Amino acid sequence: MPKTSLQATGEAMPVRLSSLFSNPALKAAFERAERDNGAALVVPAPRPPRFIGGAGASLQWRQNLEALELA
Repeated sequence: MPKTSLQATGEAMPVRLSSLFSNPALKAAFERAERDNGAALVVPAPRPPRFIGGAGASLQWRQNLEALELA
């Protein structure tokens, strides 16, 4: 796995949590967990909602309608 966490495209790559620790016992524990699980223990970056087509307009219309009903 590369040491950098950013590709040339600007997309974040997963970083193994074990690489963040200098304590040998803690690092070994995370390495075992990563190996046994088959995947790196990572925290994914949150992604903003993505509206396709008229979904964004539909959502805004629904929010406006609810606001009128509450008034």
